[in-house]
Amino acid sequence: MFFFIGTEAELIKVFPVIMKCQEKGAVCNIIASGQNDLKKNRILDYIKLNGSYIELSQEADIKKSVVGLFRWFISTRENAAKIIARYFNIKDMQNKPMIVHGDTVSTFMGALIGKQLHMNVCHIEAGLRSHHLLNPFPEEIDRMLTSRVARVHFAPGTEAVRNLAGVKGQVVDTQYNTIIDSLAISKEMPVVTDSLESVLPQDYFVFVMHRQENLMNKEFVSQVINQVEQMAKHTKCVFILHKITENTLNEMGILARLQTSPDFILFHRVDYFDFMKILNCSKYVITDGGSNQEELHYMGKPCLIMRKTTERQEGIGQNARMFGGDVKDISKFAEAYRDLQIPPVEVGRSPSEVIAEELIKQGRHILST
Repeated sequence: MFFFIGTEAELIKVFPVIMKCQEKGAVCNIIASGQNDLKKNRILDYIKLNGSYIELSQEADIKKSVVGLFRWFISTRENAAKIIARYFNIKDMQNKPMIVHGDTVSTFMGALIGKQLHMNVCHIEAGLRSHHLLNPFPEEIDRMLTSRVARVHFAPGTEAVRNLAGVKGQVVDTQYNTIIDSLAISKEMPVVTDSLESVLPQDYFVFVMHRQENLMNKEFVSQVINQVEQMAKHTKCVFILHKITENTLNEMGILARLQTSPDFILFHRVDYFDFMKILNCSKYVITDGGSNQEELHYMGKPCLIMRKTTERQEGIGQNARMFGGDVKDISKFAEAYRDLQIPPVEVGRSPSEVIAEELIKQGRHILST
């Protein structure tokens, strides 16, 4: 079977499925779009891939702009079949599962390539909807377009299943997102980030802000940082700096102030397994990341979601609170976070196991027809 993966976030959520499929005897191949350089991630070594790993492009060649991403999508999509044919027999790929994940431009690219090669497109994390076409952008559009191409839809829960009413093909309710399996594995992994082990015993909260719709509003960024600085005087802040965040704060003249503040511990984006340890040991989390919302719900960790809308239901009204638009909501959340602490979520059956069983079944059906 073939897993089409574009970003590190997709790899993080898909690797438990790959491992389950391999345990059941399937040969798993990864076709990487090149949107992120996946070879840098230690997950690839951990899963011990028993098939091939190929790349359609290189991340270094993608210009970091909307236009650059669009041009990359077109050229990579056009050349994909030719590149894939160098490594695999195209005829043998017909009707085989092409597994895509999530909501990135690579998700939709993989679905289109799978359709072009007459493969059975299977979508993991299908059915999530914000019901706002341009928010989040382009994620909402990517999911809707992918649902039109996919013929097996792995939906994480009742709401996601409901959103897929009317789609062609089979809808499988996995009940939970595969990230819960990734979280379980992360607990076993050793720390690789320098100085992290000295941070974990401390009292701290985590702050993550990297979405463009937040960072484009410089006045909003300034107000948020001011609120976080006030909170950090009482509890240290572990600030995870995405590159786009670092650039924005540097342009605004804020970064140097935070770098010298004793109230802040700054980390550039860290290894996934280490990041989960940072979240799990924190008092609470303020984030605009969609996947973080799921991870923190499964941990039972209080969090404030700094987004106008969310396509995920996990944790809302339980451990998670949506940002109301007033920056004062941030400090109010910090004062009341203890009320949002819930027990970690326990699952009866692994969602990755559910998906792997269905994928194996799909393969057997193909061989018998």
